[in-house]
Amino acid sequence: RSEPGEMDEDPPQGLGWFAEAHNLQEGEKANVVLGEDFHTNEVELLNLNDELLKVIEDGGELTFKGGPDDEAVLCTDRTTYSVTRVETSNTLLLFQPPGGLPTKVRLPDGTVDDIDADADNPDDRDPTLTPLPKRRKTDDDATGADGDGPPSTPAEAINRAMKDGVPLGEDGLKDIVSFAQASSHLEVVKCEPRLGPMWERLRQRPHAYAGPEREAETDAPDGDAPGADADGGDRTRDARGIEEEDLVENTQASRAEIVDALAKGPAFRDPTNGDRWRGIEETYADHVLDMLVVTAQARGMSLDAVDEAAVTAAMAADDPPVPAPVTRFVLREYAEAQDSPGVAAGGEVWRIDAKKVCRAKASRMLEGSKAAAAGRLRLGEFLAEWSGRCNEELRSACTRDLLKGLALIEKGASGRDEDAVVRVFRDVDLPKHPRERFRAIFALKPRWQMDELEAYIAATSDETVEAQLLKYTRVSQPTTDAVPVYSKR
Repeated sequence: RSEPGEMDEDPPQGLGWFAEAHNLQEGEKANVVLGEDFHTNEVELLNLNDELLKVIEDGGELTFKGGPDDEAVLCTDRTTYSVTRVETSNTLLLFQPPGGLPTKVRLPDGTVDDIDADADNPDDRDPTLTPLPKRRKTDDDATGADGDGPPSTPAEAINRAMKDGVPLGEDGLKDIVSFAQASSHLEVVKCEPRLGPMWERLRQRPHAYAGPEREAETDAPDGDAPGADADGGDRTRDARGIEEEDLVENTQASRAEIVDALAKGPAFRDPTNGDRWRGIEETYADHVLDMLVVTAQARGMSLDAVDEAAVTAAMAADDPPVPAPVTRFVLREYAEAQDSPGVAAGGEVWRIDAKKVCRAKASRMLEGSKAAAAGRLRLGEFLAEWSGRCNEELRSACTRDLLKGLALIEKGASGRDEDAVVRVFRDVDLPKHPRERFRAIFALKPRWQMDELEAYIAATSDETVEAQLLKYTRVSQPTTDAVPVYSKR
C-alpha cells in the first residue's frame, strides 16, 4: 500500500499496453463504455504475419492492389499475398489510449513523421478530400513532450493517462471507453503473382511487337485518345509500349515479381519508344527462332555454340531487321548458355535446346489443329508432319514423350502406336489455381494415370504437388500390382 503523498505503484509488468494506458492494476475491475462516436467509426483490422510486421517496422510499404471486380491482393516490394475476410461471431470491441492514438511515428532513420502534418498546410492538400482534423499545437509538441492535444507517441499516451488519470463512472470504477467495434478482419496468405492481365495488355496491339511490316501497318499518329482502338487494342499511351511504372501500379504483383517476369519475357524494352515495355507476338517469336537457326548455320556456327553477338548483329542487319532485344529473348528462351573461353569479354555462346525448339513447334501446330481439338488426329501422321517442320539437326527430338503437357495420346482401335489419337490439351491453357486446374483436368476425362497427370500439375507457393493430390483427387488401386488411377475427390 502506498504511503500518503506517494503515487500508486506502477502497473505490474507483463499486463501489456492496455493496462499501462489505463493505469489498471492486476485484478482491478472497470466499466466498459461505448464512446460517443462508437457507431459511426469504421475500422478495418489486418492480421499481419511476422514478415509483414517486419516490413512495417522497417519503414516499408504494404500496398493493396486490384480493380473493382478483382479479389484484392496485398504486396510488399518483393511478395504478393491474397487477402481474405474472416468473419467472427463475437463482437470485438476496439480500444485506444485515453488521450487518443499517436499522431507521430518515429521512422527507422530516427526522424519523426507527423501523420496530420498535411492539415497544417491546406494549400498542399487535394481540395476534393475531406479535411484532416486539426489539433492545437503547443510548444512541447516539437520535443514530443506532454501537451494539450492528442499524444504524439505511444509513450506519451501512456504517461498522460498515468498523470491525468482515467475517468471514473458513477460507481467509482474507471470507465474504459471503446471507440469502435469489428465483426471481421483481413487475413493474408502468400500467393502467386497475378501476372495474366499484364501479359494480356502487352499482347494487345499496338504494344505487341510482330515485326517491321506489322509496325508499318499499325502505325498511328501521336495524340490518340486513351482506350481501346478499332481492333480492341489497348491504347493507354500515345506511343507503342507501356511504361514500367504503369505495369507495376496496375498489376496484382510486387514490383520485384513484375520486373523479374518482364526480364524473362516474352517482352523487351523498346529503345525506339522511350524504353517502354512491349510484348512479343508468339507467331513472330516462332519466325525469329527459325531465322536464328538458319542464320547461325549460314555463318558456319554449330547449333551447340551459337555466338550471341554475331548472330544478333547479323539479324539486326537483315532485311527486314530483327531488333536485338527480340533475338536475345529467343536465345534465352530456347537455348542454354555455354562456357565460352574463346569469346571476347561480354559475349556469350549458346547451345540450342532441340527439345524446347521442337516442343514450341508442336504447340503451335496443335493450337491451330481442328483435328487435334476434335480428337481425330492420328499420332503417326502428326509425328511425320511435325518432324518435317523442324530443322534437320533438331528433329530427332520429335518424340511422343515430348508431347506430354501439350496433348493426350489415346489408344486407337488397332492398338498400334501410329493409330493412336492425339487430342490437344495444353498445360499453358489451364487455370493457374490448383482447384480450377483440377476441375478442368477432370472435365476432360474422369480417370487419369500418373504418367498422364504429372505434366499438368506443379507446386505453388503454398501447396506442394503431394498436398494438391491429397486435396483434389482420389486414388484407386484394385490390386497391389495395378497402376494407380486418380479421379475427382
